Amino acid sequence: MKNGIKEKIYEKLDKAKAQNNALINSLKDRASLTDYGFLMKSDGEKELWADAFQAAIDEHEIVVIPARKKPYYIEKQIVIPSNRRIEANGATIRQTPDCSVLMLRNSNTADGTHRPICDIEKNYNISIDGGRWEEMRSARGGYGKSGKYDEERSFFGVSSLFFFNNMENLTLTNITFAHTAGFCVQAGDIKNAVFENIRFESCYADGLHINGNTKNLICRNVSGEVGDDLVALNVYDWQNSSVDFGPMDTVLCENLELSKSSGYKALRIEPGRYYFDDGSEIDCSLKDTIIKNVKGIRTFKMYYQTPGYNIGESPERGDVGSADNLFFENIKIDLCDPIDKLPPYVDSDPVRGSFAAFELGANIGYLCLENIDLTLYKENFPYSYLVCCGPKSVLMGNYEVFDPYLSSKVKTLELKNITVNKERVQSVRGIVREIEFDDVNEDGRSTARGSIEEIILDGKKVNSK
Repeated sequence: MKNGIKEKIYEKLDKAKAQNNALINSLKDRASLTDYGFLMKSDGEKELWADAFQAAIDEHEIVVIPARKKPYYIEKQIVIPSNRRIEANGATIRQTPDCSVLMLRNSNTADGTHRPICDIEKNYNISIDGGRWEEMRSARGGYGKSGKYDEERSFFGVSSLFFFNNMENLTLTNITFAHTAGFCVQAGDIKNAVFENIRFESCYADGLHINGNTKNLICRNVSGEVGDDLVALNVYDWQNSSVDFGPMDTVLCENLELSKSSGYKALRIEPGRYYFDDGSEIDCSLKDTIIKNVKGIRTFKMYYQTPGYNIGESPERGDVGSADNLFFENIKIDLCDPIDKLPPYVDSDPVRGSFAAFELGANIGYLCLENIDLTLYKENFPYSYLVCCGPKSVLMGNYEVFDPYLSSKVKTLELKNITVNKERVQSVRGIVREIEFDDVNEDGRSTARGSIEEIILDGKKVNSK
């Protein structure tokens, strides 16, 4: 089923990448950063290149940062206009330790937190090739402490080294990020975005953090050590980590490898419904997405989640989002323990303790899992599964971590060539669970269920019960 849709996804993304490359190749005016060395400053220990960098990128289409052993220190934010390319192969660009704002952003950024972004001129055709881009951090900084949009944190949801939004035709290739306290790259409200050959070394939050209103996205050959998601498709997100809310479609995430040393081996995919200040809402949906050839990820999280709240209080306003035509292929998962080491999961609570390689909490039309090699440890965690669908709940005293009042459903789940503990799956019994809560918190608002209308296993419809 649905092979035609996959072919169309590839076709659209091939065209998007070709358009980006044609725009890159149209740029001719070239300068070296060292041509602007007269603007370089020194603090007595380090060469500070921000003024030189900004002048070069303002005046030339292509700026080359020459390779050298000594790093180029950047002490303030660099703003990139349209039709610009940075070439930095062999160079290390390092943010000074007292700089708490973004290193790079595009010039026409916009904040879509309070209302949709419209009638604001977009940027076009920005690319960066090569270079090692660093902060000087040793741990995650926390929102508002590093990677701010500006000193006033006027874009509350930005926390990153690079930030790009309200633009088209972004290409980042052959880049290494290191020692970042916030996200390495945050992007949204963007069309035709290509991230290829991206490496993370000792990074402490998300690697690629992609938010809503995104169309035609390629994340290919992405690897390394991060503290949170290697790639996050947070179409909906909390206000402290997004300024872009809306749908995402036509996505390829291919050849992803999370290092064993990474602290949190999950990949977040978060549809949801978001409400603007005037009460209008938008479905931050995800559709036409292929995620394939993935190593090192233990759990794929596909559910809406509010910030935690105390029982008796109202959680943040929102609702489950939608998704359709999602394809996961060629993934090996060792579900040796729950990704969230919280009491219900660790202690195998029969009501709240289910966890899975794929945790679903969205209204999904079609989801296909193909060539999945899963290892389960039922003797230790009897409520571990390939797929769980439905609400989640972890109560810590009076504090609810998840949203046990939200129901969700999948119309069609197709499974192809699924292996569990080295045996080809012949039945979904014991590997797929629909979760149901009946006032689980005894608060009158914790009843919900997940349902899967149809399961197709290797071409045949099967019963999930």
